[in-house]
Formats: sequence, structure tokens, C-alpha cells
Amino acid sequence: MIRIALILLGLFLCAWKFATGFLAGQTIRTQGEEVLFELAPVDPRALFLGDYMTLNYDFGLRQEDGERIEVPNERRGTAVLKVEDGVARVVRFDRLNDLAADERLIHYTKNRWPGMSVGGERYYFQSGTGERFEAAEYGIFRVMPDGRALLTGLADEKKRPILIAGEAPGSALTEES
Repeated sequence: MIRIALILLGLFLCAWKFATGFLAGQTIRTQGEEVLFELAPVDPRALFLGDYMTLNYDFGLRQEDGERIEVPNERRGTAVLKVEDGVARVVRFDRLNDLAADERLIHYTKNRWPGMSVGGERYYFQSGTGERFEAAEYGIFRVMPDGRALLTGLADEKKRPILIAGEAPGSALTEES
């Protein structure tokens, strides 16, 4: 009897963890502010997962005077982004100062190259649709005020979302051309 109760408890905890993770992602997708990061994609293929792009972001780790901003040595942290014309770049790593109107927070993880990660390093797409994503210049993220972020798509050089046939546009990053 105890074994069955433990199994049911384990199943409930797994389902609860899955549901809360899913709901957190949906909250970011629907309520997060949309920002873009410039990227430098690479096109590999995963045997069991299909086609994808490895995304390397240009976080613009430079101050306004051109001096390079170093990523702190801590494993995880929060960076301050400045958003100009929808495109975000990292301006500092301290949260002690008040944020300006064009600044946002984003959580990051430190890695060896390119120095930091905000998630979304791979973008998967259906086999045979890879040519469409070759024009990708930006990763589209939804960012919550507390710094949580989610990669939601890719955009071309005019900041227009790259869509798959039958997909409805998720946002209007720029005026219609």
C-alpha cells in the first residue's frame, strides 16, 4: 500500500513540475516584452531531432565609449540590457542601479564561448525548411520584467519574423514593407 502511495506521489510531483514549467513558459510567451539579439548562426543537423541552427548571439558587450564589458566570473547572474529600435545589447552586469526606461533585465549563465548564454542556443525547424532560416539575422526573445527570457523565433535583417508556411505572424517588429 505504501509503495502504491509513493508511486502516485511521484507521478503527481512529475506532472506538477511539468505543468508549472509549461505554464511559466506560456506566461513569458504571452506577457514578456519582445526584444531581438543579433546572431551568427551555424547549421548542423541532429540525428534524432531533425534540422536546427546553433545560435551564437552578439550581446554587444561594449560600453558607449567602446570599452569591452567583461562577463563576471559567477556561474549565473543578471545582465542589464539596453533596447534600441527593438534590438537589445548588454550594457552592464550590476542590478544595483535603477533601470532606465530603455533598459531590461535578463538572466544569463556563464560559459566558455562566447562568454554568456541566455538560453535558446538551438532553434529547431522542420526538415526541408532550412533555406528559409538562412536569412536569420536576429533571435526573437520574450523577456519578463524579472529577467526570465524565452526564444520564440528568428527574424530577418528587416526584423520581420521568419515564418513557416501556414504560420500566423506573432508580432509586428517593423512596419510593413
